Amino acid sequence: MNIKQRILEIFEIVSRDLVAAKVQKLRKIGAREINITQFQYINAINHMEEPTFTGLAKVLGVSKPSVTGIVNKLIEQGYAQKCQSDSDRRVYYIQLTRAGKQVAVAYEEACREYIDGMARALSDSELHQLMILMEKALL
Repeated sequence: MNIKQRILEIFEIVSRDLVAAKVQKLRKIGAREINITQFQYINAINHMEEPTFTGLAKVLGVSKPSVTGIVNKLIEQGYAQKCQSDSDRRVYYIQLTRAGKQVAVAYEEACREYIDGMARALSDSELHQLMILMEKALL
């Protein structure tokens, strides 16, 4: 096996394990009907200031109709709500409900716990080197 194949394997393992950690965290908070895509939308909404459908589409790199469909499902499930702008009645903002905020916190906790597990397996200098190499590869 060459090095590129091994790196691909490692990334696939990390991706799969991180998704599993997020799904497990969802089950712990009782959010069983939500899928990983909805989980990612909730996380994006949580990190945006006054997200609109167009803004969310831009951040996620998807079409506005895709955003509309998934956000409407989140609204049906009680994780999000639409709020009309006071200054421009044509604009609707997306806000997380209490349940949506709980899912957003679970998302962040799952990521943090996964990274904490990786950190426990590495020394401080190894962890620092990993960060440097990942930054270099991604920038």
